[in-house]
Amino acid sequence: MATEFETQILNIDPEKIKTKLRTLGAKEDPEVFQKRYIFDIDCLNEKIPSAGKWIRLRQAGNRVDLTYKNRRGPGINETEEFEVTVSDFSQTAEILSKIPGFTDYYYQENKRTKFYLNDCEFCLDVWPLIPPYLEIESSSEDKVQEGLKLLGLEGKDAGHIGTISIYKKYGLDLHDHKELKF
Repeated sequence: MATEFETQILNIDPEKIKTKLRTLGAKEDPEVFQKRYIFDIDCLNEKIPSAGKWIRLRQAGNRVDLTYKNRRGPGINETEEFEVTVSDFSQTAEILSKIPGFTDYYYQENKRTKFYLNDCEFCLDVWPLIPPYLEIESSSEDKVQEGLKLLGLEGKDAGHIGTISIYKKYGLDLHDHKELKF
């Protein structure tokens, strides 16, 4: 995927969202524990706080992905993303940490429950120190908007603001935490 189409919705009731998705017949994956390293390339942009570039190494269950992200702004369609699957989380983290310029990195954990319906992926994310939020991702901006409408959340999306901005909304600086664990 070259362009990522997603939005986050804050201040949700996770149980109501789960019930609604189940009632609509969404396919549900069990909750998975995720761990990741974020390697900043240019993660803080003074002119556009939600913009930046980074490498993410994430393990979700048994799957390990290495992703390049370039977020140009907070819009649903303003993130470029390239992702590959790698075989070993720890070894890949070790390799990346040896690359000059990738020495500033963060370790983070979260829990995610995924639902699939009408070409949309609905992710209920639980992170340390902040309330849960919903992320909706699909193949186009129109499909993301349809996902919002299915849940009665039209107009409540925050755009694709990202984790740094979500933490800021709760008065926390994500980069104050080199390790973010449960």
